[in-house]
Amino acid sequence: MRVLIIEDERKAAQELKTLVLRLRPDWVVVDILPSAAEAIDWFTENKQPDLIFADIQLADAVCFHIFETVAVKCPIIFCTAYDEFAIKAFQTTGIDYLLKPVDTLRLEQSLQKLDDLRAVFHPGGPSHYPDIGRLMERITPVIGRTALVHHKDKIIPVNHADIAFFYYSQGTVTIRLLNGAVYPAGNGIDEVEKTTDPRLFYRANRQFLINRHAIRTIERFFARKLVVKMACETSEPVVVSKAKAGEFLGWLESGH
Repeated sequence: MRVLIIEDERKAAQELKTLVLRLRPDWVVVDILPSAAEAIDWFTENKQPDLIFADIQLADAVCFHIFETVAVKCPIIFCTAYDEFAIKAFQTTGIDYLLKPVDTLRLEQSLQKLDDLRAVFHPGGPSHYPDIGRLMERITPVIGRTALVHHKDKIIPVNHADIAFFYYSQGTVTIRLLNGAVYPAGNGIDEVEKTTDPRLFYRANRQFLINRHAIRTIERFFARKLVVKMACETSEPVVVSKAKAGEFLGWLESGH
């Protein structure tokens, strides 16, 4: 097994390497990469590994920027100090999500999960193993392209591309179109998010799920937060927290 570690903290990377090789001494750690930029360059010049351990919040970007840039087909085990990225992690080929500091027991459970997946889907062993990405594609939630809006006695189909943002307030969700029209949404914002394309929409905070094509400018705010200015009026500022700022900018830069 060829293992790649993406981690910007040298001590954490070395500790993880030591733990992995202690549990699987026949494995090989092919490289330790401290940034998203170096990881992208590495993938263009090297054969894909059999397994990736990836920190999420890297110094130059969140690691999802790597996987949006490079077509990674091998499984990924995420190791992070944040628990808020779990849903997005499993929209990649992620198979587990470990919170730092990583302990031996949880790491062993992750590796056992990997072994179980290999045994079920690739009974021929490691030589038949590399494309777990196809399996992950099969279990990805269904993504819609049209929202059905119930307005008075009509049902109006609205293309997701025409929606500037979904907005949650006081228990209700409204849809704001790029042309300024406003309609009620039938589902809660968490349910709406599950049916939207994560390349097109981003959950900026608890209130806003925003369309990348409706973003006009981004301004720095105090405490390293960001304020997003939309193409149409919002009832309150769209604020992205410090913890999500790097992920948001990486998502926006990916340009999908």
